[in-house]
Amino acid sequence: MTRKLKKLLSVIILSMLAVSTVFAQPPTPQTQNGNPPTPPAPRYERRHHRHIYVIRGLEWINLTEEQINEINKIDYDYETRIREAEYRKRGVDYKFEYEREKADIDLNVIKDLINQRKDIEKEIDYLRIEREVSILKILTPEQREQLNYINYNNRQHR
Repeated sequence: MTRKLKKLLSVIILSMLAVSTVFAQPPTPQTQNGNPPTPPAPRYERRHHRHIYVIRGLEWINLTEEQINEINKIDYDYETRIREAEYRKRGVDYKFEYEREKADIDLNVIKDLINQRKDIEKEIDYLRIEREVSILKILTPEQREQLNYINYNNRQHR
């Protein structure tokens, strides 16, 4: 074999070893009883519990199934709108950084991008408050009173 062929084969073998170590999977861990551990809950279930209770103390109030469904619907709608606004804000942030790195900075463009970013931040803040108000409207007067009591007591103990 020629020297070039030997080098080529050794490079191929080494690269195959490197690739195989990258794609190798560790063995599935076993629990004490010998069964594999249960997989984690799907993301939407974990997210579901985190987002139901947007308002502090809401988890301590007895909600009907209908109220929970309505809260989830409101939360989903607003979360979608908030994420869209955050995506737009990220685009403005990228444009802002691009403009700042230029050698010939146009202050009018910078000022416009700052105003766009602030307007989107205001929109996001308003959507979050609007979401909370929409959720509070679903509660009965007794549930709102309980929520006020819970939040008042939590503030007293901080």
